[in-house]
Amino acid sequence: MMGIQNSSVGRRRYLRGAGALTTMALLGNTAEASERDHRGHRHQSRGDDQHHHHGRRPDKRIVGYYPSWAGDYTPHDVPYHKLTHLNYAFLETEANGEVKLAVTGDSAPEVLAEFEAITHERQHTSFMLSIADFGSNMSAVAASADARERFARTAVEQLRRYNFDGIDIDWEYPDGSVREDDPENFTLLLEELRSKLDGAGAADGRYYELSMAAAPIPSNIDPLEVEKIADYLDFVNVMNYNFYGSWSSATNFNAPLYAPYEDPTYWQQLLTVDNAMRYWADQPISRDKLVLGTPFYGFAFENVENENRGLFQPFDGADTKSYDDIRRLKTEPHYQYHWHHEARVPWLYSEADDVFVTYDDRHSVMEKSRYVRDNDFGGMMCWELSHDPSNTLISSIHAVLGCSHRP
Repeated sequence: MMGIQNSSVGRRRYLRGAGALTTMALLGNTAEASERDHRGHRHQSRGDDQHHHHGRRPDKRIVGYYPSWAGDYTPHDVPYHKLTHLNYAFLETEANGEVKLAVTGDSAPEVLAEFEAITHERQHTSFMLSIADFGSNMSAVAASADARERFARTAVEQLRRYNFDGIDIDWEYPDGSVREDDPENFTLLLEELRSKLDGAGAADGRYYELSMAAAPIPSNIDPLEVEKIADYLDFVNVMNYNFYGSWSSATNFNAPLYAPYEDPTYWQQLLTVDNAMRYWADQPISRDKLVLGTPFYGFAFENVENENRGLFQPFDGADTKSYDDIRRLKTEPHYQYHWHHEARVPWLYSEADDVFVTYDDRHSVMEKSRYVRDNDFGGMMCWELSHDPSNTLISSIHAVLGCSHRP
C-alpha cells in the first residue's frame, strides 16, 4: 500500500491513463458482474477455523496501514482497540529474494522496535508486515524457485523477529505486465509463503495470517489465479481509490461508492467502489475474505472554473492532500462543502481559489462501512493511518463495524 514519503498523501497511480483497455474491460465485465454470495464455496477463511493467539476474531476486519515515515504520528498514537489488523508498511524485496527493511536511512528499525513492544500489550490486534515491490524485483523473484524459498524464509524470519502475526503482499501488479507468467508465479510465491508460515506456526504454537493488496479493476484482476490463491490467503485488501486524479481529463471523485448519475461519460460511471467489490465478489473467493479499502487522503484540483461547483470540469494540475490537510482547508470560509447523494462522497470547492477537492470524510467512510456490513464483505481497510492523526475516520469505521474486543 504505497505512499509518498515527501508529501502528505499516498502515491497510488495505477489508474493513470486508464484509457481504452480499462474502459473495455469495465464495459465488458463489470456491468455484468454477478452479486452472488460465495459463502458456499469450498474456500474457508483460515482465521475463522484456527486458533489465533490474539483471541476471538471480530465479525469484520478493520485494517489500518501504518507507514515507517509516519513522522509525528507514532505507534503509540494508533487506536488499537478500533483495529483488528495493523499493517506495517513496508519491507522490500532484494533481487535475490531476501526480504529486508525499507528504506535506507529510514526510521524503520526504531518504529518496528516500538511495535514489537506493543504486540505484547495489544493482544487483540493482529500485526502484519507488508512487503512491497519498491525495487521492481517481485517478478524475477517469483519466477525462481530458489528466490521464492529465500523470500518466504526471510519474510518469516522478520515476522518472528518483531513478534508479528502475519505477512501482507503489496505487489503492483502480478498481472503479466512484466512477465507473461507473473500470475502463475505469484500463485507459487504465495504457496511457498503459506507453507513457511504454517511451518513456523506449528513450531510456535500460533497461526500466522497471509493477505494481499489487490487492484480494483478487471484488467488487473482477470489474470490472477483467484481460486488457487484464495486457498493461501486469509483476506484481500481491495484498493478502492485513485479512480481519478491528476492523470484524469476532468475533475471527479477519488473513491466514489456509486456512480454519479450526471457523469458525462458512461464508461466512467463504472469506476466505483461498488463495481470493484462486485467484480471481486464474482471471483471464486469468499466474500468474507474481501476487505474494502478506502483512502484517508484526497486530491486538490487547480484552476477549476465555477461550473457545477467544480465537478466534471477541466483543470491544470492536482496535488495530493491528507485528510488532516483537508480538514484544515474546510475551515477556510471560501471553501464550500458539498455532498453527492448518488456517489455518497463529499467534495470542497473554492471559487476564490478555483480549487476542487475530492476526499473521504466520516460520513462517506461510514457509508462504505455500512455497505460492507450489508453486503457480507470481510471488512474495511484504510491507506493510511497517519493521514488522519485525529483518528476521526478510523473511529467512524469502528462505529459501524465495531470490534468484539475492548481496549
